[in-house]
Amino acid sequence: MSTRTPALLASASVAVLALLSGCGEQTTESEIGTIRTAPPPTSAPELPPVEPVTQADCPYLSTEEVAELGAGSISDVRIDESVDPVACFFYDEDRAVALTTTVYTVDSADRATELVQESAPAETADALTVEDGWSGGSTEGPGGSLVVLSREDRLLAVQTVGEEADPAREIAQVVAPRVAG
Repeated sequence: MSTRTPALLASASVAVLALLSGCGEQTTESEIGTIRTAPPPTSAPELPPVEPVTQADCPYLSTEEVAELGAGSISDVRIDESVDPVACFFYDEDRAVALTTTVYTVDSADRATELVQESAPAETADALTVEDGWSGGSTEGPGGSLVVLSREDRLLAVQTVGEEADPAREIAQVVAPRVAG
């Protein structure tokens, strides 16, 4: 082997590497991604989920009122204090959720109105206006009914489950002025 052989092999290797690196698409520095070592940041949901975590009375609606307004006999009440005022969950005698009430505060009055429109579209919902400036709509289905109202930057959602007459509208009319603060 001559002394030129290693030099030729080195030259040939450089030529092959140059050819191989030229194959495929040309990428620029900005097209080369980064490897993530942690999941990407996620934003908090706009409306936080509520859970029936604590057994307690609902501060703005009694079990007697719920029964009088047609939601049936209530055997248990649970609340979630992660929202203000608390979210209330009313359970029937079979220990199934019969009624929920939740109040949310969002970024703006416009956003509250948009959320009402998304939940109870004017085209399909029955319009509802309650004292103290609450307005929105109610929808009914085989699983119960939903009333969603807004006032300024707040939302009130009242949901009933059951086949009996729909008490959600009446309950919303009682609750809305109490949580208007």
